[in-house]
Amino acid sequence: MSNKLKTIHESGLSITFALFRSLGSCKEIRQAVMSGSLECSLLKTDMILDVFQVQVAAYKAIQLFCNKSMTTKNVHSEILYCLSPSKNITESFKSFGVSDADTSLFAVLVDDSNDERYNKLCQTVGSDPVPVKEVEELSNKDSITKAYKLTREELSSFSILDAVVSHIAAKEIITAGKGKR
Repeated sequence: MSNKLKTIHESGLSITFALFRSLGSCKEIRQAVMSGSLECSLLKTDMILDVFQVQVAAYKAIQLFCNKSMTTKNVHSEILYCLSPSKNITESFKSFGVSDADTSLFAVLVDDSNDERYNKLCQTVGSDPVPVKEVEELSNKDSITKAYKLTREELSSFSILDAVVSHIAAKEIITAGKGKR
């Protein structure tokens, strides 16, 4: 049984989601992505409530990729940027991307229909993924609430997941006039 989740964007691009836990560190994996030898997004698990949150960011990033209107250099970094409420790319990477010391990661791979990059990721990580649903056990709701600047009013009307997804979907509107794009 595979623990990855694979969907297809309307553009025809595949999106693969995978969660890895109990890692020694993410240093080697992160370095592989930064050097370009591994193409994927590596997300900090404590900033993810649910796989749906990442799906929204991934779909938005792919749409921007298809429209040739990305803010970052590639679709994988754009996913990380879309996940973050910040318009600052460096801050987005720092807050939502894995660090060397992290012991779990949530990976997203775009346009990997034959699983070649997924298999390379599993080999680099040195283990198979766990069910993506387990990301809920790793999330830090206080950190997420703070990062997205969720108000008591929002949280009294909506679930934290609904509020976060709304912030992701409406990032450009919420951050309008708050710095460069």
